[in-house]
Formats: sequence, C-alpha cells, structure tokens
Amino acid sequence: MRKVTPSPIDLAKADAKLRAWREKYNTSKKVAVLHRKSILKRVAESMAFEGQPVSMARLKALLKEKGRSSHSHTEAEQE
Repeated sequence: MRKVTPSPIDLAKADAKLRAWREKYNTSKKVAVLHRKSILKRVAESMAFEGQPVSMARLKALLKEKGRSSHSHTEAEQE
C-alpha cells in the first residue's frame, strides 16, 4: 500500500481563515451558539459509529421532551 502524502499547508491562508473565524465569533455567546447548532449532528454521527443509529428528528424530539420534563421539575421545586 502506498502512503498518501498530504499537500503542504499554506500558513498564510490558514492564518487568514483563523483570523476571519475569530472576528466572526468574537464572543463566547457566539461560539456557544455555533456549538449548539452542530451538537445534534455530532451525536447522530457518534451513535451511528457505535452501531446505534438515530435520526435527527428523534434526537430533536428527545431534546424537547427532556427540556419539558426539566422545566416541570424546576417549576415543582419552586412551589
């Protein structure tokens, strides 16, 4: 088998891309929103890798269900 040699990285281009990303996501809140948007996809990919595939629709439903149940617990605790 032949080893694939990766092409050299253009450091100036990589640095420019990093600086642009940092400028766009310049607060922790913006970074958190970005991560929240991608977490379900990562969970679905991980579960598929583990041999337990789950659809995005199912994950979203479970997340909503969990959110509702935790709200009801919080409300009951406050009473």
